[in-house]
Amino acid sequence: MASTESETTTFYQNVVVMRHGDRKDNFDPTWIKTAERPWDPPLVDNGMARAFRTGRTFRTILPFQIHRVFVSPFIRCVQTASEVVAALCAVDVEANAKSSTDVIKFDPSKVKVSIEYGLCEMLNKEAIRVDVAPKDGNFGFDVPLLETMFPSGTLDPSFERVYGK
Repeated sequence: MASTESETTTFYQNVVVMRHGDRKDNFDPTWIKTAERPWDPPLVDNGMARAFRTGRTFRTILPFQIHRVFVSPFIRCVQTASEVVAALCAVDVEANAKSSTDVIKFDPSKVKVSIEYGLCEMLNKEAIRVDVAPKDGNFGFDVPLLETMFPSGTLDPSFERVYGK
């Protein structure tokens, strides 16, 4: 009996795991004293630029295309992912582009994004810096607002989160 093509073809699925960029509280220790959400520091400007460069590097050196991005709801993670996704979806990006703000046109069909609660630290005072964790235990993620940070059309509206709030 002859084997069919589907029996002899090998398929691969590639996974890239990445942490967030440089967070503000590690560069400005005074930031935490006035922060509205001290447990959720944003990236510093250099962290945003490095995330965009990382996305551009992924486009040029990876031997496969990234089709899907899952990201934690912490602002630093969303900012990192949004810059990487912008670089991956950029059309005719200029050589000197330093961030998503330098990209004029995106192709949202290249990458789909989903925010997943299960990809962050345990949301408790033991895992998050105890001096800054929210006293009531409510981390207050505003996922619809976070989703607006990604290039238009890259969010997967059919995505069902594994973990709820």
